[in-house]
Amino acid sequence: MADRSSVFSYLVDTYYEGNTSKVAEATGYTKKQIDEWRSGKRQPQKDTLEYFIHCIFTPEFKVIVEYGEFRQGQGEHVLTQLKVLLKGHEERSGIYAFYDSMGNLLYIGKATKLLQEAYAAINREVHVRFPAGVKTKPEKRHEIIRYVSAYDVGTSNWIDYPKHVESLILRISKPVLNKNIGSLEKAYIAPQES
Repeated sequence: MADRSSVFSYLVDTYYEGNTSKVAEATGYTKKQIDEWRSGKRQPQKDTLEYFIHCIFTPEFKVIVEYGEFRQGQGEHVLTQLKVLLKGHEERSGIYAFYDSMGNLLYIGKATKLLQEAYAAINREVHVRFPAGVKTKPEKRHEIIRYVSAYDVGTSNWIDYPKHVESLILRISKPVLNKNIGSLEKAYIAPQES
């Protein structure tokens, strides 16, 4: 049976390419602690190892921007505003959401590249019907959106976690600009060994 330091070292090498700086950033432990656990100078506690495994395998929500103001009609270009709101996360995957002036969720989407896909979604036509008395109907989504949120929801090797999160939110909130409600995957049950 392997000692906890060997397991810890294996996980660092396999999931963080041996980079202790990445491990420290992801877990909150110091590089010195990590180096001592990897070398076997000290054994990580059982709870420490379990927490470390949790950090590796449990997708976690991280806020990129929440209710970032989107100022349509004030001379700022749509793409420029999105770049500012998503700064540093433009090429990341995640979930984005659009809200009206009262903070009501209008649309939610999953993206493999946040900037590119949020920009395409915010420029789509508004497909909902407006009451007959509304004389000036918005044509594009960016005309009615006032706030933008974006989240890094993590990934998993066994399930499309961002898609799963998006589908769950769609089912619960039913935003008016989303045409479908997504699909939820059933819980995975590991096969039994014989």
